[in-house]
Amino acid sequence: MSPATEHTDVRIQIVEDERIVALDLKQDLEAMGYRVCGVAASESHALELARREPPDLVLMDINLGAGGDGTRAAKRLMDEYRVPVVYLTAYAEPETLKRAGLTAPYGYLLKPFELRELNATIHMALARRRVERQAERAEQRYRLALDAGQLGVLEFGASGNELELHGHATPLFERGPPPSLTREGFMARLDAVSQARLGSLRSQPGQDLHALARWQLGPEHQLWLEIHARHFVEEARIIGVFRDVSSQVDSEAQLRQAAVVFESAADAIVILDVEGRLRAVNPAFCKLTGWQASEVLGARLTDILHAQRQTDLLLHAPHQQAEARHGEVLCKRRDGSQFPAWEHVAPVFGTDGRLSHQVLSFTDISALRRAETQIQHLAFHDALTGLGNRHRMDFCLKQFIAASDAKAEGGGFALCFLDLDGFKTINDTLGHHRGDELLVTVAQRLCACLRRSDIAIRLGGDEFVILLNQLTQREALLTLADKLLTAVREPVLLDGTEPVSVSASLGLALFPEHASTADELVKAADTAMYAAKSAGRNRCEIYDSQLAARAVERLQIEQGLRRARVGEQLQLHWQPIVEMASGRVIGAEALLRWQHPEYGPISPERFIPIAEESGLIEDIGRAVLQEACRQGRAWLDAGLRLERVAVNVSARQLQREGFADGVRQALLQQAFPAERLELELTESALQTVDSGQRLLGELRRLGVRLAIDDFGTGFSSLSMLKYFPLDRLKIDRSFVRDLETDPNDQAITRAIVALARALGLALTAEGVETEAQRQALQALGVEEAQGWLFCKAVPAHEFALRQVQAELARHLH
Repeated sequence: MSPATEHTDVRIQIVEDERIVALDLKQDLEAMGYRVCGVAASESHALELARREPPDLVLMDINLGAGGDGTRAAKRLMDEYRVPVVYLTAYAEPETLKRAGLTAPYGYLLKPFELRELNATIHMALARRRVERQAERAEQRYRLALDAGQLGVLEFGASGNELELHGHATPLFERGPPPSLTREGFMARLDAVSQARLGSLRSQPGQDLHALARWQLGPEHQLWLEIHARHFVEEARIIGVFRDVSSQVDSEAQLRQAAVVFESAADAIVILDVEGRLRAVNPAFCKLTGWQASEVLGARLTDILHAQRQTDLLLHAPHQQAEARHGEVLCKRRDGSQFPAWEHVAPVFGTDGRLSHQVLSFTDISALRRAETQIQHLAFHDALTGLGNRHRMDFCLKQFIAASDAKAEGGGFALCFLDLDGFKTINDTLGHHRGDELLVTVAQRLCACLRRSDIAIRLGGDEFVILLNQLTQREALLTLADKLLTAVREPVLLDGTEPVSVSASLGLALFPEHASTADELVKAADTAMYAAKSAGRNRCEIYDSQLAARAVERLQIEQGLRRARVGEQLQLHWQPIVEMASGRVIGAEALLRWQHPEYGPISPERFIPIAEESGLIEDIGRAVLQEACRQGRAWLDAGLRLERVAVNVSARQLQREGFADGVRQALLQQAFPAERLELELTESALQTVDSGQRLLGELRRLGVRLAIDDFGTGFSSLSMLKYFPLDRLKIDRSFVRDLETDPNDQAITRAIVALARALGLALTAEGVETEAQRQALQALGVEEAQGWLFCKAVPAHEFALRQVQAELARHLH
């Protein structure tokens, strides 16, 4: 074999920052028969080449110039890829040699060197690496053997206190082996017997130890170790292996426990052979069946226990024996009496995979069946009132509909949806205990008004449903409805309180006249009930299509409001507030308008009440307040001289905790002066707010103005004008409309003016539409007004334009 082909399977990588030197070296190596698998000039390139194609040897220049440090590259190559490195360098200073020595190189040649020196160094490095690989493989086999057996190795001298642990020793310690564990420290964790036996090996050369030792893992945990050790005389050392056998010890303990369970279990347990004969029974079996063990061993199970129902026999069919199964069976005792039992059968397979035994357990479920009957009742009945619940309603509706459909003529029934009026107030005021007492009384009264074929249901809370079987005559239905409403209205004497009264709103729907399914029927009756509430409560409504249309419209408006946003579909229009004597616009009131993308403009009279009822008014109100302050700030920046911006506030907003903080935040975020913001409140809103005086005080301390909107239309006491920190009264348009012709409106307006003057409150009249109204108001002493006579509500840009035009006209005049 020629030198050129002798080493072609040896891959060598060159790391040299001088290109010419590297190319010369590459040619020399290839001439000697080596294969150069890569040439790198830097530390990073060398590592990248080794990663792509690991070499058998690397020839490394120590000084790589700007390319890095060769010793650092060598260390990474050996640590990460186990590649031997030979240094080729012109440096031999002590410091360089020290750094190179730390990496344990496989050779160190000083430039210049002869090729035969290089070839010899490569040969020796490769030979050394082959020997190392053999040692590594031997060590790997040793380590794999320890891993396969999960074995740890302990070694300590026959004399002295040193100790060495190898292999799987980590499980012996909760946080890893201590850095300086001694033989005494190791022995201290063993139980006393194991300490003595392992310690005796020191004085017994050639002796073996095979022991099961308890090892203290931590303060509250321990392991079981199987230890095999021997005292080797020649080595004067004791060497042994150990492994964790805690799971095996636990398994043996579980077997002992299983025996105890078999004897003491409350369930009857039977061991059967493959032919179904009894081989063992526990005491519970004897107690439950009355048979003694000696009487039944060897007998067939089906002959002494099962009542031979077809379903019981299926449980023990031959094709079932290969898997666990369970089911209910009817069993018989020794005296012939029978009882229901829940039986579980599990197969036991031998080491050959064949069925060897079966374990059968069963328990008497007579009490369970009785309890299920009670639970079945509870599942279909309301626990508080004893009436049916929603599940019973669904079940009965299916039956009623099926019976109605089966009849060619004369079928049908009615569903009554009843909701109490004012129950929440009683519940919140007198407590839930008395509220429950009231519900029980109402349920009893409803049942007293019904026929035996009718079914009363409590859906939950104060909602009741009554299914009226084969009752579709409207006169009879209205008579029954009136009877139910009268019964509900009767005063109820609750424990420890004065008699209380509630009314009810009642909706009726007929099947199949108003609906073709159960859900549609309940929905129709619910719609009629809400119509009764809207019409004043304490009344009955029968479903018709118009009610459904109104309900759909309300739902559409509510869903549309949930998607609408202030500044998009919801826009603020502004109505000027005018000083009537001069015609000067001194303020603007923000009025909300809704331009629906599908239905066009929707009147506030339609969507504001729905926003109030659904609670959406709170989010809308916050956004309106922010937008009003933003627009007010923009007008001030544009030079428009407005004394105030008025914003309406609903009762729901006032009831929300932190309303005053929300106002403060809007003013700060929009940098709008508090004294130019006027909040308009209704009399009824102030009545519904707890601690209204405190809330208005907080608003007043912010500097915000407060006005009573639609004054005179509410039912509040005039004393609130004395206690609430108000700035303005707004005369409602209902008094302004006929002011010039109706003496009553004139008298009421004159009284409001006098009241405002006496209390030092400002006045603004709303809804001024004619010149006659304006003159009448001025004659009574009202100075400010708003209404279509001056301007309707317009968008912000149009309001600003009109204001600018008015200012120009005033200056020109």
